[in-house]
Amino acid sequence: MVERRLAVGTTAESAAELACAVGLLASARSRDGDTRAGHLAVGFASGFLYRHARFAAGCRRLRQGPVRSVSITLAWAALAVAVDRSVDGAAARRAVGAGFALGSFGYRLVRRDG
Repeated sequence: MVERRLAVGTTAESAAELACAVGLLASARSRDGDTRAGHLAVGFASGFLYRHARFAAGCRRLRQGPVRSVSITLAWAALAVAVDRSVDGAAARRAVGAGFALGSFGYRLVRRDG
């Protein structure tokens, strides 16, 4: 039987991710006036896949598996560098960051409801 409960503190983490995403989007809109959907989509996909990789590897808490958590994070650092080099401006970086937070938040919602 698959356990569908989320770890303690997940609600607070999800709220923080959502708040970061909204803040980054608002910042991108107010400062630059332009947020491209493509950058938001790349960030969303990256955030969703990052959370899935952590879940599949069993990285629920840093204390439970520090080597696994650090390994997943380092592997995704290469993706972060590639995405950072592909965007062209502060607004695009904010949109990718907002998308990443939304993707991570979305994965948590899917795992909670699914």
